[in-house]
Amino acid sequence: MIEDYFGFLPVKWEFRFAGGSISPIPEFDRISEEVDREMNEDGFMYEPMSRRFRLDFRTMEPLEEIPKTKRPAILHPVPPSHLIRSAGPGTLEEFRKGPGAFLMHLLSYLFGIRLQFHDWWFDSRIPMRLALNHNVHPDRDTVEDFLSHCYATWQAWPAEDQKLITNLLFMHSRAPAYEWDWERFTIEYMVFDGCWKLARRRYALPEVPHNHRIKKACQRFGIPCDDALAINICDLRNELFHETLWDGSQPYTAVCTDTFMCPYHLRRLNQRLIPALLEYNNGYVKTGWWSLGSFLFGRV
Repeated sequence: MIEDYFGFLPVKWEFRFAGGSISPIPEFDRISEEVDREMNEDGFMYEPMSRRFRLDFRTMEPLEEIPKTKRPAILHPVPPSHLIRSAGPGTLEEFRKGPGAFLMHLLSYLFGIRLQFHDWWFDSRIPMRLALNHNVHPDRDTVEDFLSHCYATWQAWPAEDQKLITNLLFMHSRAPAYEWDWERFTIEYMVFDGCWKLARRRYALPEVPHNHRIKKACQRFGIPCDDALAINICDLRNELFHETLWDGSQPYTAVCTDTFMCPYHLRRLNQRLIPALLEYNNGYVKTGWWSLGSFLFGRV
């Protein structure tokens, strides 16, 4: 049995799934209050300011601040909230690179937040508010069912596919950290590309140009598709990746409402592709990814 800590998951639930368990730590309430105090009203926790100091190397105490070193921290910690236990052989390092990372980032996906192991620090701002970046509201039974199913599916995959799904889950959870629309679009299209590669490898989708991939993926998994929106996303991708243009203009400039919404639409498409790739067949996968409404996530 391997044990590790991660955070911060703002849900005081214990999850038991096939192969392990996840439970809140005894200090959960106190740490939750601390995290809530640090969270911005927009639902994110931001990097603290950092400074460099000269040290007394005998005592390792700071002597004086080094001028002109004040800046937002490159990396910053967040306290852990949950203990994860998993049955099976292997070292802690192997667990963190394999099943531990997959399960942790799968929870990040489901709750629309970002999680990390307790002694691995975060970069950039962190989405912390539930349902802010994933408009679903799963109950505890659904979470346990989802973890059990997806973990069993993942364990049956070859190592290359395991690594691919874990990495795209990680990048998907990190995407909201980017504050500009074109940046979020870039990351979410990277995630879609990873989903497409996995779909081709595991479900024998034919190789097609980018302007057909969204429609083909939706057809394969029974996801509704807005053809005009799919083409618009591809056109934006081609301009941005090959011409450094965002909606025909320079990134960081104002764009039309349709373009501004495309990163959100693409994110919602990815959020339906992920359970589909893991063969978690629920009603949520069959819903329109251009809708702003909230959805149930459980299996029907």
